[in-house]
Amino acid sequence: MKKILMADDDAGIRELLSFYLRQADFDITIAVDGQQALDIARNEKFDLLLLDVMMPYLSGIDIVKKLRAEGNFTPILVLTARDDDEMKLLGLGLGADDYLDKTTSMSEIVVRVEGLIRRAQTYSTVQSDKKEEIVPFDNNNLEINFQKKTVKLSGSAVELTKREFEILDFLIQHQGKIVSRNELLQKFWGINDDEAETRTMDVLVGRLRKKLDHHYIKSKRGYGYYFEDSRDSAEI
Repeated sequence: MKKILMADDDAGIRELLSFYLRQADFDITIAVDGQQALDIARNEKFDLLLLDVMMPYLSGIDIVKKLRAEGNFTPILVLTARDDDEMKLLGLGLGADDYLDKTTSMSEIVVRVEGLIRRAQTYSTVQSDKKEEIVPFDNNNLEINFQKKTVKLSGSAVELTKREFEILDFLIQHQGKIVSRNELLQKFWGINDDEAETRTMDVLVGRLRKKLDHHYIKSKRGYGYYFEDSRDSAEI
């Protein structure tokens, strides 16, 4: 049985969400504020964290930031009372895996939870099969350690969020192929053709490209993104 830590200061939301998640055969641990959630997450292993944004003591965004800084890469789904693109981008930029507003149906939240856990398990299996040594690209200008999830550009460390690294890894796995926005949405969000999520994804990819000095990840207008093992190649 997969374990989920759910943190929300609203008793009604906790009761409703926990009911649906237990019906889907998840083992639920509940926290009623941000500090309690952080303490539990630090001391127990979970398959996913489901965090409200606004909570006493620590917000869901604060928890994401602290856990990612500590090297905890448990999948995190953040919930908010409103559809706020700016807050969504902040959360995803700090390392949250997905972001939903509380008007989303319970059934869709359960589907997103299942998808995040499934993708995390698949990614972990693929990573365990990769060698730990550093893989060089572009005559050693770009170096990636897929096991330790570290990146160096021209000898300097590049700090990537969990989602940014996963997108980079996915594009490298499909090197030589243009990956459509829809493929990325399906891979990392478990959905298709969602305009709001497409904007969010484009912003995340844009941040990743900026961190790589706008090298290696290229775009083809109207088609998608691709990885190019050279900083000098032009976009197509």
